[in-house]
Amino acid sequence: MDRTESPPAAGVARRNATLFVAFRILFNVRFYYPVFMVMFLDFGVTLEQFGILNAVWAAAIVLLEVPSGALADLVGRRRLLVASAGLMVVEMLLLCLVPVPSAWVFPALLCNRLVSGAAEAFASGADEALAYDSLAAAGLAREWPQVLERLMQAGAVVTIICMIAGSLLYDPRPLNALAGVVGLQPALTSADTFRLPVWCTLGSALGAVGVTLAMREPVRHAAASTPGLLAPFRQTIATGAWILGQPLVLVVIAAGVLCDQPIRQLLVVSSETYRLIDIPAPAFGLVGAGSAALGLLAAGPIRRLAMRASPWRNFQVLVAITLLGLVGTACFVPWWGVIFAMLLSITMRMVVFLQSHYLNQLVGSDRRATVLSFRGLAVNVSYGLMSLAFAAAVAGAEAIGLAGGAATTGVAEEMPAFRLVVGLLPAYFLAVVGLFLAWVARTVHDREPLGRPDGFADDTPPPA
Repeated sequence: MDRTESPPAAGVARRNATLFVAFRILFNVRFYYPVFMVMFLDFGVTLEQFGILNAVWAAAIVLLEVPSGALADLVGRRRLLVASAGLMVVEMLLLCLVPVPSAWVFPALLCNRLVSGAAEAFASGADEALAYDSLAAAGLAREWPQVLERLMQAGAVVTIICMIAGSLLYDPRPLNALAGVVGLQPALTSADTFRLPVWCTLGSALGAVGVTLAMREPVRHAAASTPGLLAPFRQTIATGAWILGQPLVLVVIAAGVLCDQPIRQLLVVSSETYRLIDIPAPAFGLVGAGSAALGLLAAGPIRRLAMRASPWRNFQVLVAITLLGLVGTACFVPWWGVIFAMLLSITMRMVVFLQSHYLNQLVGSDRRATVLSFRGLAVNVSYGLMSLAFAAAVAGAEAIGLAGGAATTGVAEEMPAFRLVVGLLPAYFLAVVGLFLAWVARTVHDREPLGRPDGFADDTPPPA
C-alpha cells in the first residue's frame, strides 16, 4: 500500500522533490550511451536488426506513454515509478546475462527494448506529477523552478561523468593501462569489457528502485476504489478532450514541440555534422560533456527567466536562440561550428524546463500525469514525423543529382544533399513559427496570461 500523509509536511514534500531529482538522474544515467550503437553490434546483431530494435523501443513508448500516465493519475504515481525502476533492472539484466554469441541474443535484445520502452512510458509524467503535487499540497508550488534548476545542475554533472566513464569502461586499453600501473597483468579484451557500462547502469537501476521505494504518495482526492481495466483509457480520452478545450495548455505543448522538433533532429544527426566541420570522432564524447557543462552554467539563468519573464517573452527568447543555432549549424563552420550544436543542446534543456514550469501551473492534480504524458507523446510523434521528412528530403535531394560532384575527391564525402536539407531548417522553422503565431491569434482570445511574469502562477488550474 502506498504511504500517505495528511497534510504533507513541507519537509516531506521537499524530500519527495529531492528524491524526484535523484530518480531522474539514476533513471537516465546510461553509461553505455556513448557507445550505444557499437555495443549493440558487439552483441552480434546486424545494422538492420539494430534498426528494428530501436523501432520496437519507440513503438512501446508511443503506445504505452499516455495510458500509463492515466494509470498513474488513477492508482498513484509512486506505484508506476516503482514499476518503472523495476523494469529498468530487468532491462539491464537482459543485457548483462544473455550469452554471446548465442541464438538467444536477438530475442533477449528484443525483450530488452520492449521492457525499456515500457519503463520509459511508466516514468513519463508520473515522477514529475508526484513531486509537484507534493509541493503544491504543502503550499510550496513556487519552489518547483528551483527543483528543476537542481535537476539541470546535478544532471549535467552526472552526464559529464557518465559519458567519460562509459567510454573508458567500454575500451579495454585504458583498463589494461591502469592494471599495468598497479602492477597487474593487463590481459582484458573487448569481450571482457564491452558490457561493463551495462553493469554500471544496473547499479543505477538498483539505486532508482531504492529511491522510488523511499517516495511518499501525497494524499489523493480521487476515488479509493481500484479502477477497472478500461479506466486508464477513459482517463486518456477524457484528458485529451479536456486539453483540446484549454487553449493555454495547447499553446504550451505546441510551443515546446515547435522548438524541440528541429533541435532534436539536428542533435540526433550531430555526428554527421561534427564530421563535416572537422571534429574528430574521438572528440564527440568531449563535445557532449562540454554541452552538459554549459547546461550546468545555464540552469540558474533559465530558472530566473522562468520566474521573472512572461511566457510570451520566453517564447521570443527560445525562437531567437533556436534560429541562431539552426543558422549557425547550417553554415558548417569548421571547428567553431560546434558552438552552435552546444547552443541547441542548451535550448533543448530550456524548452523542457519551461514546459514543465508552465504545464504544472495550468493542470490540476487529478490529471497532471496524463497531461504530462500527452506532452511526451506530442514530442515523440513530432520528432518521428520530422525524422521521416528529413530522411525523405535528403534522399530526394540525392535522387535529383545534388549528391553528384563530391565523388572522386579522395576525401570523405561532402554530402551536399545533407548540407542542403540542414540549410533549409531555418526557413522551415520560421515558417512554422509564423503558422503557430497565426494559430495562437485565432485560438487564444484572452492573451493577458501570456504576458504575465512567472507565467500562470496566479491562476487557479482550470476545472476538471
